[in-house]
Amino acid sequence: MPGEILTKFLLCAAAMIILCRVLTAALARVNQPPVIAEMLTGLALGPSLFGLLLPDAQSWMFPGELRPVLYALGQLGLAFYMFLIGVEFSSSLSRGSGLLKRCLSVSAAGILVPLTLGVAVTAWLFNVTPGMIPEVGSGYGALYIGIVLSITALPMLARIIEERGLLGSKTATMALGAGAVDDIVAWFGIGLILTLTAGGEAAPLQTAIGFAVFMAVLFGVVRPGLKWFMSRKGGASSTEFLTLVCALLFTACAVTEFLGLHVVIGAFALGLAFPKGEALSRWLPTVRPFAVGVLLPFYFVYTGLRTDIQLLATGPAIGGMLLLLTASVVGKLGACALAARWHDRDWIQAAQVGVLMNTRGLIQLIALNIGLEAGLLTSTVFAQLVVVAVLTTLMTSPGLSLIESWQWRRKNSVTVTERESAPPSHSV
Repeated sequence: MPGEILTKFLLCAAAMIILCRVLTAALARVNQPPVIAEMLTGLALGPSLFGLLLPDAQSWMFPGELRPVLYALGQLGLAFYMFLIGVEFSSSLSRGSGLLKRCLSVSAAGILVPLTLGVAVTAWLFNVTPGMIPEVGSGYGALYIGIVLSITALPMLARIIEERGLLGSKTATMALGAGAVDDIVAWFGIGLILTLTAGGEAAPLQTAIGFAVFMAVLFGVVRPGLKWFMSRKGGASSTEFLTLVCALLFTACAVTEFLGLHVVIGAFALGLAFPKGEALSRWLPTVRPFAVGVLLPFYFVYTGLRTDIQLLATGPAIGGMLLLLTASVVGKLGACALAARWHDRDWIQAAQVGVLMNTRGLIQLIALNIGLEAGLLTSTVFAQLVVVAVLTTLMTSPGLSLIESWQWRRKNSVTVTERESAPPSHSV
């Protein structure tokens, strides 16, 4: 049996890598980022497509005994990924508070409006179709959905901004600053709800106290120790540094998992506390491709195996998904665009900010998996919100292209108007 499971695992890994590369190449032609291909790969290999077309083959290739392996590898990739995100967050926040102050209104709009709409839509759906989403009728479930809808995927946002040549622009600065604040608040909210629902072995009060002690040790003991270690004469070798990072990362994840907060909280917190230096700069480029390109896709496959789009085959389920999608887009894109318009008085730039802030991607999938594991979401709502995450991420590149087209037309229109209004030149 172990040999058979290993064979299936290797086939699964090969299929995942090949399909992911094919979809990445195909979607690159329509300016879609690689994470879209990774999300669709997970859905395609799950019951939504592979299981629908070839159910026996899908059951053979992904038996129940294989899922713990996919889960473990996906969580490992997720831990490295969230550590890297924490490091990037820390770097952006260290540039000063001026950026944050300037973006607070956009951030507030991007949190409060989708949060309110998400809670309202969830409460209404619960009253209309209580059999479809029984668990999320409680306050914690509805609040969790509102928090999920308020998320902006900062890493993907940064990648899209860089790919489209917007780095350094006023639009990119506002979107990145507001996205950073939104995600920090969202992860704080997720951690708070998990603490209150006591998802782990500790009670809520013990969880809160334990997390406070954990953060104090991270910033008061681990961070100074790392600074000393990284500043030693001769520096640390790559092997020493990798060993130390892995030991700290696994320990931080184990602590937050024991507290009932999930591994992503520990990995993210360690990234925030990690001091910057030459050793970290040398290490990140070597580890990131393997962690993000090889390990993390297992998380998408595991998510795809848990997502059954067939649950949305009924009218109420489709209607609920469309309502959640509308609340997500209107609450995030619309509210952030209006807030940006209040600052800059330019609808083109404001629309760009709104479209960028509407990007969700992997970060929302992480939050959805956490909510499903904590019993805050049902399988139907999970499938609905996975579709919402994919669609809102798909909207970003076409939306930016449309806005750029409007910007080009407006610039040409102004140029033509100026030429027509200019006085004619007279030759002597």
